[in-house]
Amino acid sequence: MTIPMRLPLALALSLAYPIHAAHAADAPLDIPIAPTTVQISANRLDSDYTVDGASVAKGSRTLRETPQSVSVVTRQRLDDQNLRTLDEALANVTGLIVEQGSSIERRYYSRGFEVENIQYDGVTTQRNNGFLISPDLSVFERVEVLRGPAGLFNGSGTAGGTVNLVRKRPLKTNRIEGQASAGRWNNYRGVVDASRVLNESGTVRARVVATHEDREFFYDISEGKRSVAYAIVEADLSPSTTLGAGVHYERNKSLPFYGGLPRLSTGADLGLPRSTYLNAAWSRVDVKSNTAFADLQHRFNDDWKLRLAVSRMRENNHDVSGAAFGVVNPVTNLGPSLSSFRANLVGEQTGADLTLEGGFNALGRRHEVLVGANWSQRDYNSTSQLYAVANPIINPYTFNPLDYAVLPTTIARAGTRTLTELEQSGIYASLRFALTDTVKLIAGGRVSNWESSTRNLVTGALTTQPYKQDGEVTPYGALTWDFAPEWTSYLSYAEIFRSQATQFTASGDRLDPATGGNIEAGVKGALYGGRLNASLAVFRIQEENRSQSDPFNPSPCAGSPTGGACFVAEGEVRSQGLDAELSGMLAPGWQASAGYTWNQTKYLRDRTATGLPSANENQPLSTFTPRHLARIWTTWQPAGTPWSIGGGVNAQSVSYKTATNVRLEQRGHAVWSGRLAYQINRNLTASVNLNNVFDKHYYRTLGSLSGSNWYGEPRNVTATLQAVF
Repeated sequence: MTIPMRLPLALALSLAYPIHAAHAADAPLDIPIAPTTVQISANRLDSDYTVDGASVAKGSRTLRETPQSVSVVTRQRLDDQNLRTLDEALANVTGLIVEQGSSIERRYYSRGFEVENIQYDGVTTQRNNGFLISPDLSVFERVEVLRGPAGLFNGSGTAGGTVNLVRKRPLKTNRIEGQASAGRWNNYRGVVDASRVLNESGTVRARVVATHEDREFFYDISEGKRSVAYAIVEADLSPSTTLGAGVHYERNKSLPFYGGLPRLSTGADLGLPRSTYLNAAWSRVDVKSNTAFADLQHRFNDDWKLRLAVSRMRENNHDVSGAAFGVVNPVTNLGPSLSSFRANLVGEQTGADLTLEGGFNALGRRHEVLVGANWSQRDYNSTSQLYAVANPIINPYTFNPLDYAVLPTTIARAGTRTLTELEQSGIYASLRFALTDTVKLIAGGRVSNWESSTRNLVTGALTTQPYKQDGEVTPYGALTWDFAPEWTSYLSYAEIFRSQATQFTASGDRLDPATGGNIEAGVKGALYGGRLNASLAVFRIQEENRSQSDPFNPSPCAGSPTGGACFVAEGEVRSQGLDAELSGMLAPGWQASAGYTWNQTKYLRDRTATGLPSANENQPLSTFTPRHLARIWTTWQPAGTPWSIGGGVNAQSVSYKTATNVRLEQRGHAVWSGRLAYQINRNLTASVNLNNVFDKHYYRTLGSLSGSNWYGEPRNVTATLQAVF
């Protein structure tokens, strides 16, 4: 369904300022209006940059008690750094790398592995392909990131980690907030966020968020408009039972930039201006998503509680692109070819997550239990058509997108239409057993089921036969020790599996799943009453049976029903390193989030990199994941003053990718940012954010010789006025 923007705006105003005549005759409700200093996080701490616990780690009461690396980007930090989308937030998280696929698409990596699991309030969504259209964050309270495998909760997936987006919930006080901002490249944005108590007892509450953004980009021609509408109602059915339900709509319309920049055949950079745009002016994309969700929380007693969450999402993406790909000849400056591609992608997915948590006394101590189950299903209908372009070979130095303003109509390739169906389910359980007052043993596991198929809707034939993997077991174990009142050390082991059933060997057998495990040891501290969280962890991830192209059986593969490439499950990768993080209040008025990651990834066995039968090559993994990565942001407000100042840096060492025998390298660099804010009065705050302070010229993403190389954003400034009533 399409929700017009005037509806949530009207709802927001009506929630903030009800005009029913009956209310005028009644005595005013005794519901206090929240002041500007209200902390809207579910965890009431005297810190704006940390929380006590994260729901991404089910069954763990606090971050300190979670025996894996977890980072949380709070609402206050999102606002302070002006982080508006998921990719902007994750680019500022300890150990996370964001790869750009287009002006609107992103991939996320942690510890050398892709992060495929994206959750909304704990309910996992499935992605059909690697790149994700980054959602707007105006409707979310915080972003939680668990680094390393989360096979206990998610089933099939990579060992990189899990991202959980926690939605905004209705407050128990009346509050309305508005934000208006303007920035470089005609970047304009407005947000209205209103929460209202709907009855005198306060048992029924609602919250709505409406967002609209109209912007251009630092590269020529490209522009985009984003509209978001969100509404949730929450009701206390009893003192121990709460039911919540809502809808979330987002639409992105843009003139996109696909493909990025190519390079010379020698691997050298073209040296193009950062404003270069190598797409046809006919390019258009319209992306819509509609989500309905509900959750029920019930507390049986002080020991046991139950939560059931369900969601239903529909995506409709219409895309007409004219992107240039191809290696540039250093003599003629020609090579990239412009294509015209039309696609329509319709996806529907449903998910559910059920957890039961509790505790019991035995052997003179308190023990905790977590039991859960989740299920998800996604149907993905893809239609595409390729058209012939007149004069497709371009010169990147002289290309003018306005020369390609009329969409071609000559068909270059027969259209395709496929339907991919994917279903996952699993049950999991864990026991946190107190061996002593300070030592706890955590043991658990998951049993997962996975099924997929792909059908050619043009011919009606199954291009990928229905295939099931049932009873995949992923164990989990950890040992924690509270060695001091504010400190806990831990040792944990987690496994995950990744289905490769859509790939075939030369003999026609499906590949077995890739399996991975993460060993992690660390120490965590909750200082100053939990207002400052600290962590230090060392880890090693090893993935085996990774699919590799079979060099002795080139495409087309006789064993594949689709005639594609042949594969062997012989790849083995190791990632090891260290994470250190500090988040919260360092001193009154001084908030900070600082993280450092050292990561080394290597192929231990690889056909692709050597072209020979798998051997112990012990060679570096071709990746843009740097060895050293630092993410730092801090703000300071002197006592008794309306001014606050903030600043930070994202720094990394050298990163690279290999293309055939050419190494594409990005030198180590640091990108600085800053903020200055002034609280005009108790309701109004004005702020200015400056990004890339020293106008660093760099590539944020390395691709290949043919394209997918993306410049980092030049220096830019955004001014914001925030009002809270």
